[in-house]
Amino acid sequence: MSKTALEWRQMGNMFFKQRYYPKALDCYTESVLMASRTSSMEDLSLAYANRSAALFYLNEFKICLQDIEMALDHGYPNDMLYKLYQRKGLCLMNLGLVQDAVLAFQDAMDAIKEHSALSQQKRSCLEKELQKHLQSCKQRNLVGSDKENSMKNKDQFVESELIANASQGVCLKYDETKGRHLVAKSDISAGSVVIQELPYASVLLADHNQSHCHFCHRQLVAPIPCAKCVWALYCSKPCLQSAREEHHLIECPHRKLLLQLGTFAWLSLRLLLHAKKEKTDSETMMCELKEPSELRVAGCEPDGSYKAGYNAVCSLMPHTSNHTQQELDSYQQKAECLARCFGHHLLSQDVKSSKEMLAQDINSKLSNLAVDSQTDSHTDNAKAIDSVNSKCDATCDEATQDSATDITDGSQKDSLNKAFDSVDRQISIRSLNETTHVDKNTDHSTLAAESQNENQANSDKAFDSIDQKNSKTSKLIDTFILHMKQMKCNAHAITAVEPVQEDKNVSYDNSRGRLSEMVMTTEQVRLATAVYPTASLMNHSCVPNVIASFHGRQLVVKAIRTIKAGEEILHCYGPHAKHMDTATRRQALQEQYFFTCNCTACESNTDDSTSDEACDWSKAYRCPNCEGPVQVLGIGQQKCGKCGEDINDQVLKQQEVKATRLFSQALEFLHGSDFEGCISALRPCYEIRTKVLYKYHKDMAETQDCMARCYASLGKFSEAGDHLASSVVIIEKIFGEDSIEVAHELHKLAQIYFNGKEVEKARDVIDKALRLFTLHYGSTHELVEELSQMKHCLMEL
Repeated sequence: MSKTALEWRQMGNMFFKQRYYPKALDCYTESVLMASRTSSMEDLSLAYANRSAALFYLNEFKICLQDIEMALDHGYPNDMLYKLYQRKGLCLMNLGLVQDAVLAFQDAMDAIKEHSALSQQKRSCLEKELQKHLQSCKQRNLVGSDKENSMKNKDQFVESELIANASQGVCLKYDETKGRHLVAKSDISAGSVVIQELPYASVLLADHNQSHCHFCHRQLVAPIPCAKCVWALYCSKPCLQSAREEHHLIECPHRKLLLQLGTFAWLSLRLLLHAKKEKTDSETMMCELKEPSELRVAGCEPDGSYKAGYNAVCSLMPHTSNHTQQELDSYQQKAECLARCFGHHLLSQDVKSSKEMLAQDINSKLSNLAVDSQTDSHTDNAKAIDSVNSKCDATCDEATQDSATDITDGSQKDSLNKAFDSVDRQISIRSLNETTHVDKNTDHSTLAAESQNENQANSDKAFDSIDQKNSKTSKLIDTFILHMKQMKCNAHAITAVEPVQEDKNVSYDNSRGRLSEMVMTTEQVRLATAVYPTASLMNHSCVPNVIASFHGRQLVVKAIRTIKAGEEILHCYGPHAKHMDTATRRQALQEQYFFTCNCTACESNTDDSTSDEACDWSKAYRCPNCEGPVQVLGIGQQKCGKCGEDINDQVLKQQEVKATRLFSQALEFLHGSDFEGCISALRPCYEIRTKVLYKYHKDMAETQDCMARCYASLGKFSEAGDHLASSVVIIEKIFGEDSIEVAHELHKLAQIYFNGKEVEKARDVIDKALRLFTLHYGSTHELVEELSQMKHCLMEL
């Protein structure tokens, strides 16, 4: 039996008293979610308030302030308000917002005076404590807030007047060979922002529905649920409000259906919802793929500017001929389902909904009929039509729920189509009745002649309205299909670097609330799928000159080397020359993006089967003869591509399995904080992996990283540094020297050297990490600030 909001809150209180703040936070979050569904506003306010206390002790001051505001918004009891205001003031002090903190402490003082139930002694103690806080505010300088303000404009980005979201140093070109592409107008220095873009639309992947914000896609610490459906979670009130305005109010009742339809269909819906929010009329929304005009590039406005709006979205290539018939059939069915469920909303700007037309018609007729004897009759007619509306609405809701089961099953497809056919028939009947019902039932003799003529006219109008609606619905279906075809080549994956799953399950340090970064392993995770019209203008190269990173859902593209004026801006779509041979790269690009790559790396074709660069090191075995990489592509005897040595892959795989088993045992020791036991299991695991895996295999980095974690936890920072430094070399080879993965590894290594007081090594690593984090995240990011503070401390030694 599931716990109530009160029971979750009480369990959270128990952990809070024991100072298990992360556990308390989890319980309070469950209380918030449960209270949003079933409980009173006061229960919800208490859940938010208690969660804010746990967040305060976890040093999550900004999120704590957010929960305090949520508690106040939901009617937190007056007799305890002083607690929230005091906590608010302390958070603001820690954030360096001293003037705001003073106001919060003054609010706490006022709340205490208005609370008559407090004893005189308790009131006196609280007032003294608040006076101390106020005195502390007066003594503190405003370095924190001044520093924050001074850092805001460090990373300047001047947007182009012609290309939305692109730098002013970029221009848009077109030719028959390259299509649309971006070119540097002037020299762009390494580290400069080339594109800074929010998605036109995005959808969080189902695997992250409970862990990330459904709007900005940042990791959740203290989620705020939608009050109606609860399944949609947000990191902040602004994100909740933005999602409701953009799409969630429309999608809220249809979650199961949208999950079944899949990401591309859902994203197609959001493209049109955004277009409607832009006040794009439905005719414009019924987009068709058009050839580029001789006067301007596809997607550009008449004045030649590229606004990255819905016009730009419609210009993305669908590659219709490259989709299988099975894919096209799937798109068709999903589009019909979307049109039936959401067409009334998307088309309502031009064609009134049936209810609106019905209400307008009835009100008009009743106002013109001043015959008392007919009043009851017309009232009955209105009720009868309302009954039809209710039945139709119920049928639509039922069809929506039924469709959520499994649209891929044949019987379910038939059931779904029948349900929606029923809805369509009832809407058609309703449309006919809307314009004829009142006149058809009136018996007033003075209206008989004109009524007959008017009935005929109204019937014709009703059929015209139905034809018009069917035409628009057909175009809407075509538009959904177009967008789903576009997604295969033009959708972007939103990613983030986060702790690996094993680390998420490790027990927390009670005092700090989370494991130190120096003992955490991270990985790049795909969070969401999005459409970025401006970023889609970049062509691919296997040796790119830019790198992309994400700040939540904001995409930032930066130059990784100087890009000369007139040089094309090139982004890597995935296959990189460092990790794949030419044939493999070209095959991957042809299958996913339908083109043959002719970049400099592919054209020169310098790699060969004897090169260490010719295979994916991260999954390669080690040749026992030459120690080069061997990529097992089949089953049975293999040959080393470098020296020709015969390789028995079955023996290698057996040894790999044995090493994996030892590594799992090591993790069990680690999760139990038995670091010596973990090291004992890791040593034979590492010996086996050294013999059978290539030196740059990802599991080699994993083993070294885990070793470093154990030694750091034991305070043996020198040994930890040696192992982690080896891991960094492997990560550089796998992901590239300029990757964000390397930046995070260097951040951990810097912390280990810092704690081990190895000053010179720490300074060198900090400088490398600062360069990469600034490249990816900008100079105002919290990790940049942290590393800068570490460097400042080292300079004083």
